[in-house]
Amino acid sequence: MIRLIPRCGIPLRKAAFSIDGCEARRRLSKLTSPLEVKRQESLQLTKTGALSATMAQPQPAPSLQGNPITRSESLRLLDSTSADISDTFDTPETKILQEVSVDKSPLPFEEIPGPAILKFWEKYWKYVPLLGTQLFCSLLINSFTQGQLHWNRNVTPMRYLFNHYGPVVRINGPMIGDVVMIHRPEHIAEVFKQEGQSPLRSGVDILQHYRLHHRKYRFPGPFNMAGAEWLETKAKIEKPLGEQLSSHFGKLEMVCDELAQRIRRIRNRQDEVHATFIQDLTRWGMECFSTLMFNKRLGFLEPAGFNSSSESARIVEALGAAHVYLARCETGFQVWRFVETPYSRRLFQACDVIDGVLGKYIRQAQRKLRILASGVQEEKVEEEGSPILEKLILDLHVHPDDVSTLLMDMIILGVQATANCQAFLLYFLAKNPRAQRTLYEEICGIMPTRGSALSEQALKKLPYLEACLKESLRLRPLFPYLTRILQKTITLHGYTIPKGTYLIMANEISASREENFEDPEKFKPERWLSDNTQDNFNQKFGCLPFGHGPRSCLGKNMAETEIMLLTTKLVREFRIEYDYADIGSNYLMVSVPDRPLRFRFVDRD
Repeated sequence: MIRLIPRCGIPLRKAAFSIDGCEARRRLSKLTSPLEVKRQESLQLTKTGALSATMAQPQPAPSLQGNPITRSESLRLLDSTSADISDTFDTPETKILQEVSVDKSPLPFEEIPGPAILKFWEKYWKYVPLLGTQLFCSLLINSFTQGQLHWNRNVTPMRYLFNHYGPVVRINGPMIGDVVMIHRPEHIAEVFKQEGQSPLRSGVDILQHYRLHHRKYRFPGPFNMAGAEWLETKAKIEKPLGEQLSSHFGKLEMVCDELAQRIRRIRNRQDEVHATFIQDLTRWGMECFSTLMFNKRLGFLEPAGFNSSSESARIVEALGAAHVYLARCETGFQVWRFVETPYSRRLFQACDVIDGVLGKYIRQAQRKLRILASGVQEEKVEEEGSPILEKLILDLHVHPDDVSTLLMDMIILGVQATANCQAFLLYFLAKNPRAQRTLYEEICGIMPTRGSALSEQALKKLPYLEACLKESLRLRPLFPYLTRILQKTITLHGYTIPKGTYLIMANEISASREENFEDPEKFKPERWLSDNTQDNFNQKFGCLPFGHGPRSCLGKNMAETEIMLLTTKLVREFRIEYDYADIGSNYLMVSVPDRPLRFRFVDRD
């Protein structure tokens, strides 16, 4: 025995919700009332009999008013009515779905995911002794990363947090206030879009402390400036830097030739340079800097310059120490704000050496300007030219102390960054012979022979060289992350992020994501020659080695020109090879190679 349930009930009920008016309700009540009564009866039919009764004798639907419906008539009524109803009341279900509303308002800031262990430690922060904060910081980081990470391993902790909590991560605890970390290009682009003309970023606190409290200067340095003060300083410096770079291009070329000659002197019988070659690149960077800023060659690459008592050797030694202790003072808790620590003392000693040399040349520029103003030996002074120091002091009326802080920032952060960027570019060219051969062929187009003249305009006509530099900076960015302090509330990834939040944009992680760059671990300069719109967007906001917008790097053009010039000279004269383990990076305020640069420089001709 089979119990049949009328099929007209479901579509009719749907139709009642889809049709407005009394007619729909009237039809529903008339159709369903007798059916509900008949539903209580058992139909003594087999499956075959039911089908034959309905298909063999089709009849029009009986009237629903008047005589009661018999059992056989009800079967015919079900089939015929079902067909009619499907034709008459067929209504798309999208009308019902449109009535569902979804709340898309931004989620509150507190719901941004992140490690909860920091909030736990915050309760006990007041019990930590002041002198134990550095050790406590290490224990804290070790706790919430299960002993897997250390903060001095570049951006590995950030990658760990993104993998566990998603593209937007919030950190809140005793070390810091509210910090939000992001890495997706569209989120980074939104931050830059909302920041305006006076963005705020974090500075180097220990350098500011050194200048304001140790040296008693009135100016913390350009890296620590913000707002209108930064815009004014940038406007004063950018144009003189560009002019000086163009007028001294020939002198920079001579410095590059001098490094090529030194490579020939120091390489061994296997054409391999020594393990401390990074120091030679630092000396090259300092020689370029002194040429542009002082209009003098200080002999960093000359044999006498390697004497430990020479001025150039003292500067190089101080620069190396400053990087080491600067990174140590900026990592963890800033105990040096309250009491002098061994690290801060050594950093200040290194900075004093650099500041003393800068002060010497600033005083020479001031003396020269006084002579020029008095009219004595005017012709001789004009023949010597006007380096950028004199322009800053005389034309732009920058205080000598402010000039000193500006130049120190350019040495400690700029020169070392340029030298390390050059090291990574040579490494990638050595590891990718095909790319090096393509670059060599491009260079030969403007330098047929070793001694061919090279102009600034010709250097700009090397698109593959520029692509190689960009690709090297993508794989080994000088600054693995950028920072901003939000000046207004914004929305990212559906979360509300309030004004005043400290934001970290993980530039190195963004540049190594497969969704942003195809084959992200491979050195492929050709990717920068693409015209694809999406590729251009990812490249613009997924790789920001010099920053973006008003707070972009002040010495970007100077660094790029020096690197491209030296690379052109070296690739034209040598075939560069590297036969050892892969070179990664460590973070000491800027990214530095983690292995010796034992390159082979083989003569091409």
